[in-house]
Amino acid sequence: MKPETRVCDECGSSYYAHASRMSKLCPECSHYLYGYPNCPHSFRAGRYQLCHWDGSTTQFIAKLRQATGPTN
Repeated sequence: MKPETRVCDECGSSYYAHASRMSKLCPECSHYLYGYPNCPHSFRAGRYQLCHWDGSTTQFIAKLRQATGPTN
């Protein structure tokens, strides 16, 4: 059975629902916007394997990442 997927309201990437503590944000966006734990990213075949995030970002998230540094 495939995990439930959702689409992030911020970056537009699909992600596994179980991977994020927020229902409408992927783990990456919820981490930079609200300080929730990020998943340990493992990139393979165009997606991060544990959360299914595709690496999408917004200019705002990119600025936050640059200011705080990437988590992985």
